Amino acid sequence: MELDPLYKALSLFRRRKFQECSNLCTEILQNNAFDQAAWSLKTRALTELVYVDDIEADEESIADCVMDENSIAQIARPGTSLRTPGTSHGGPTQVMRCLKNTFKKFNNL
Repeated sequence: MELDPLYKALSLFRRRKFQECSNLCTEILQNNAFDQAAWSLKTRALTELVYVDDIEADEESIADCVMDENSIAQIARPGTSLRTPGTSHGGPTQVMRCLKNTFKKFNNL
């Protein structure tokens, strides 16, 4: 008992024998060029045949890891730290500045 050619081609596709699947679909399409299932299976087989694994292309080399331009700085820039405010660099606090300006105004009167 012989298998249906389309079923056999589907079986080859599932076993990842894409070239054999494509060849069998070509034979099916020579008999009936309007067989949409055969066309669909053939296009899927040909697509899988030339499939390129993108994961391998995205791997970073050692040089990329070491020379990473987007690395995080080890020391915070002045005025950007959340631990200490940007005004505490040894100068007067905001309150003292206001008081000094007030005394200057009263002395000028």
